Amino acid sequence: MSRKVYSFRNENGELVKYTVKEYVQLNEDEYVLMSPEEEDSTIEIYHFNYKGGNESLELVDDEKEVSKIKSLSKVL
Repeated sequence: MSRKVYSFRNENGELVKYTVKEYVQLNEDEYVLMSPEEEDSTIEIYHFNYKGGNESLELVDDEKEVSKIKSLSKVL
């Protein structure tokens, strides 16, 4: 099974790679749970935003939203 990796530039302009652990759908919203390649024990939750034909990811930090996603997740 191949693993999906997203690459981002951090605030310092350095390339950071994240490995996808799971995709979760909550109502109409889509989320991806990922770990930085150097910190496999850390899982971060991102929300997919689709605006104007562009796709972006936004870190989820709202505790209620995180709790709902955790209840659906198989990796958290």
